[in-house]
Amino acid sequence: MYDIPLSRRIFFWTLVALFWLVSAIVIGYAFGYRFSIERGIFIYAGSITLKTTPKDVDIYINGNLVPSPSYSRLNNSYHISGIRPGEYFVEVKSPRHQTWSKKIAVHSGISTEFWNIVLAEKSYQRETFDSAGIEKFFILPHKNLIAFPRQNGNEFSVSILDPESSKTSSVFSILNHAFTDDDRENIEWSPQAHKLIIPTIKNGEKNYFITNIKSKESINLGTLTGDSDISNVRWDPKNKNFLLYMSGNNLYRLNLDSLKNKKLVAKNIASYEVSSKGLFYFQLPQGIVYKIDLDAVENPVQITTTSPENMDDNSYRIIVYDIDRIVFLNRSGNLFVYNKGANDTYFRKLSDNAAGSQFSDDGKKLLFWSNNEISTYFTRNWEEQPARSENEVMMITRFSEPIKNVQWTRDYEHVLFTNSNNIKMIEIDSRDHRNMSDIVQLNVQNPFAINNFADSKIYFTDRSADGQTILNAVDFPEKSSILRALMPRRTPSKEASEGLLKK
Repeated sequence: MYDIPLSRRIFFWTLVALFWLVSAIVIGYAFGYRFSIERGIFIYAGSITLKTTPKDVDIYINGNLVPSPSYSRLNNSYHISGIRPGEYFVEVKSPRHQTWSKKIAVHSGISTEFWNIVLAEKSYQRETFDSAGIEKFFILPHKNLIAFPRQNGNEFSVSILDPESSKTSSVFSILNHAFTDDDRENIEWSPQAHKLIIPTIKNGEKNYFITNIKSKESINLGTLTGDSDISNVRWDPKNKNFLLYMSGNNLYRLNLDSLKNKKLVAKNIASYEVSSKGLFYFQLPQGIVYKIDLDAVENPVQITTTSPENMDDNSYRIIVYDIDRIVFLNRSGNLFVYNKGANDTYFRKLSDNAAGSQFSDDGKKLLFWSNNEISTYFTRNWEEQPARSENEVMMITRFSEPIKNVQWTRDYEHVLFTNSNNIKMIEIDSRDHRNMSDIVQLNVQNPFAINNFADSKIYFTDRSADGQTILNAVDFPEKSSILRALMPRRTPSKEASEGLLKK
C-alpha cells in the first residue's frame, strides 16, 4: 500500500481544519456572530432599524458613513446588521434637512428600532394666500376648505378660501359684531360642507349665526329657536341639517328643516361631546358622564362612576375618544382622565394648569399641555420601541415663554407647537434626548397654526411686508412620489461622498 508522507498528511488535515474553521466563522457571521478581539470570544451581534422621512438619507454611526444600508420595501425602513453590542452615536443626515441624532445602545440579538424619524427641512418654501386681516382660521379637512373671520372697523365678516385654487369668497357679513372671545368655540363646518355655525359677540352677549355657503343667507339661532343664553352649538355628525346646542344648562337637538321637532335631550349638564360613536354629556351635580344615541331616542347609559373634584364648578367640558377614554377639563385648568385600560380602570388628575388636550387617532396616547409645558399620557401599553406602559405620564418639553397651538403630527410620535415667533416640532421618543427642530420662523409672536393632514400642510398666520396679517402654508411632512418612496437613493449624497474622500 502506498505510504503518504507525514508532511503531506499534516498539510491535508491542516487544510481540513482551516476549512471547518473558516466555514464556522462564515456561518457564524451570516447568523450575526462577531469575534471580539478584546474578549477573545464570538459575540452575537445586534442591529439598528431606522424608518425615516424623507427616505433619501445618509446614516452615520460614530461619525462613519454607512455606505449601503439594507432597505426594506415592506416597511420602508433601513436595516443595519452585524453591530457589536455597545453604545453608538447615530446620525441621520440629508443635504436639505436638519440632522437627527441619538446616542443609542445596541444589544446582542436585538434590533434597536426607530420607526418615526422625521427630518425637518432647513428652509421651507411658503405659499401665501389672499387673506389680509386674518387672525384665526378653521379647516374642513375632507373638502380642504378654510373659513376665516375678519374684523374691519365695526364690520365683522367670514370668508372661505379654497387653497387649491387660491380663490376667496365672502359668505357672511354683519355690523356691530365681533368674533367670539371664547377660545373654546370655533367656526363649525357642517359635515356636508354646505353650512357654517358662526359664533359672535355683541355687547357681551353671545350669538350664533347659521349661514348657507351657497345662498349666503344667515339666521340668528336665538331668533330661530326663541331660546336665550345659547352656547356650545355643534352639528350632528351624521344627520344633515341637525344640530345640538345648550340653552342654560339644558341640551337640545334641533332639525333646521322642522323647528317644531326641537327635542330636549338632557337637563342640568355642564357640557357634551358628539362623535360618530354617539352623544356624551356631563351630568350635574353628580359629575357623571352618560351616553345616548345621536337621535336621542334610546335611554341614556351611564359611563363613569367617579367625578372630578369641585363639582360646584360647572365649567368642565369633556373630550371623548370612546366609552373607555374621556378627559375632563375646566376653566381653572384642572385636567382629569378616565381610562378603562387593559389592566385597570383609572381616574386621575393629570394637571392643575392645563390649557388643552388631544387624543391620538388610535386613542393610545393623550397629549396635554399648559402655557409652558407639554406632556403625554399613555392609555394603553405600547409594545413597539420605545415601549410605554398603560397609565404612564411623560413630560415632553418645557419653555419659559408661552407655548401655543399644541397638536399631534400625522405619525402621533411628534408634536407641533408655537413658541415666541417659531413653529417647532419635537419627538416624544425620550431615548438619549428628544430631537427638536424649528420649522418656520415668523414675523409675529404666537401665530395661529394648524397641521392639516388632508393635504400635508401646516397653515399659519404671519405678517407681510406691508404689516398685514396673512395666511401662509408649507408642505409638512414633505411630499414624495410613490417611486421614490419604494426606491430611495442607495448611494451616498454628494456631501457624504466628499466626506468619505477626505478620510
